[in-house]
Order: sequence, then C-alpha cells, then structure tokens
Amino acid sequence: MKSFFPGICGNESLRRRIGAEFYEGSFSHAYILEGDNGFGKHLLARQIAMAAACENRKSSTHPLPCGICKSCRKIAVGNCVDVITVAKPEGRATMSVDTVRALREGIATVPNDLDIKVYIIEDAHTMTKQAQNALLLTLEEPPAFVLFLLLSEDAGALLETVRSRAPIFRLQPLDRNDMQHFLTTSPVGIAGGAPALLRERPEEFEALLTLSAGSVGKALTLLDPQKRAPLMQQKEDAERMLRLLAAHAGQDELFLLLRSLGTARDELSARLTTLLLALRDLTLLSRTEHAPLLFFTNREQATELAASFTTARLLLISRAVEEAKEALAANANVRLTLTQLQAQLFTT
Repeated sequence: MKSFFPGICGNESLRRRIGAEFYEGSFSHAYILEGDNGFGKHLLARQIAMAAACENRKSSTHPLPCGICKSCRKIAVGNCVDVITVAKPEGRATMSVDTVRALREGIATVPNDLDIKVYIIEDAHTMTKQAQNALLLTLEEPPAFVLFLLLSEDAGALLETVRSRAPIFRLQPLDRNDMQHFLTTSPVGIAGGAPALLRERPEEFEALLTLSAGSVGKALTLLDPQKRAPLMQQKEDAERMLRLLAAHAGQDELFLLLRSLGTARDELSARLTTLLLALRDLTLLSRTEHAPLLFFTNREQATELAASFTTARLLLISRAVEEAKEALAANANVRLTLTQLQAQLFTT
C-alpha cells in the first residue's frame, strides 16, 4: 500500500486523503490547514510541497513524498526558491493588504527549480478583510503551476468566499501513543533527549505527554528542562490544591496556596486552566473508572482522589474556577479574583 507523508505522525485519515490527491494528480490549487499552534501545520505544509514536487510521485515503491529525490531534499532543508513563505510583518497582529499585493506581484513568474510554485501563507486567519479580498482575486484564477497552503488556527476567521475555494483540513492532536512514538523515534525528539527522559525519569516523561495536550510543538518545547519545570510546578500545585479541597483543609492553607499561584494575569490564567484539566479528569472518574485521562498519569491515585469528592462538588469547584478565569479575561483585579475564588472554594 502506498505510504503518504511518512514525516507526519498521527492524522492518518487526513494524510491518506491529501496524499491520494497528489498521487493521482487531482489535487486542488489551494488548501487550508487548520489546527492549534504546535499541531504540525508548518511541517505538513512542507511535506505537501515536497509531495507536489516529488520526482518519485508516481512510483509504487516509494512513499509520497519520497524524501530522497533532488526536489524533496531541497524543500526539506529550506533551499528551494519555489517554496515561498508569506507572513505578517514582525510585531504586527494582522497581515495587511500590502503583504498580499506583494505576493501577487510575482505570482505569474514561472518556477525556477520545480514544476510548481508553492506559497505557504502563515497565520492566514490574521489577514485583514482587504487582504483576504486581494488574495481571493488570485485564488479564483491562479496560474496552473501555483499551489497555495493557508495555515490557520481558526479557518472560521477567513471569509466564506476564501473558504469556498480551498478544502479545509483540520489537524487533530496526537494521542499519547503517537506522541511517545514521535518523540522517541524522530530525529528532533531524539536530539531533544526524549528517549533518555523516558528511560531515566519515566514519570516526568508521562507528565510531559499530558502537558503537551497532543501538540508536537509544545512537546518538543517541553523537552527543555528549563521550560518544562514551570509547567511541572503548575501540575504539582493543581494536585496539591485538589488534595487540600478533598481533605477540607483549613482556609489558611488554601489561602496560602492560592496566593502562591502568582499575581501575573496570564500566568494565573494558565494555572487555572491546568486546574480545570485536573478537575475534568476527576469529574469523569467520579462517574466511570474507565474515563480517558488528560491530566493524571497515575489512574489508581486519580481514582482514589476522585472518590473523595461528590460529582456535584467537583462541578461546583469547576464552575468557580471557570468564573475566575472569565473574570481575569474581563480584566478584573487579580487579587480580588483570587479572594472571591478562595471564598467559593471554601464553601463548596
């Protein structure tokens, strides 16, 4: 059976569908690749560019892309002038119409090295309405040798007229098995020390899988011990808070722990998000022992902790945390938000 996109882990149905289109020569002139930051949109875009240009595309014995032909190798190392990355200016929140106009100026120029010219448009969801309308003129009647790959965290932010001219493929987070396989077998994972971490500190490796939430980019970042340490502390603090709540600890202990979470708005919001993830696991475990876990790595300990709460109480605690997050997002005073959260948690 023909293998498609061997450099991509997970997302098998997506890989088969896109790969088959390039293998059969029936691919679209544009695709929208949607997914959260770190889900592998850039890597997939690069692999699609390789597939479009692969000299062994029709071979039944090579994967697609083959990764060994001249075209594949040039694209893989970023040394191909026919693969053009378009991004919003550094420091800008949006991509203006001027950026798209600059793209259009050279679009009719034929490829230099390949039979195709690929435009990878990063953060396509940040294009202004004027920029999208300018791009639309090209999407409607592009040169035959041009392929557009629009990378977006939210395809819904694109105009319907843009979405109607490009199939949307949503990248899914990797499950734990796929993530572990990727980290321990890929060159980037091995270089980052994933096999050694799994071998020497398996519990920390399991925590990394949990904290990455299926994001390859985040997992690779967390292989750095300095970047992993704060998140490990967040996880430890969330577990400690839940154990204090399970034991109906005194208000002073709860107050000190809440205050230790920090007063920086973004950091506190991230810590509350981690706490909500733990509460999600416990709520599901309070209903079924077979619940899939996203936060806890030790099912037995998590089940024991869940048994210390009623489902109703877990839902009340979750709602209090959610309200605190909403207040922070609405620019509420951080200390006042923590005080209100403490009061709600203490009365649940």
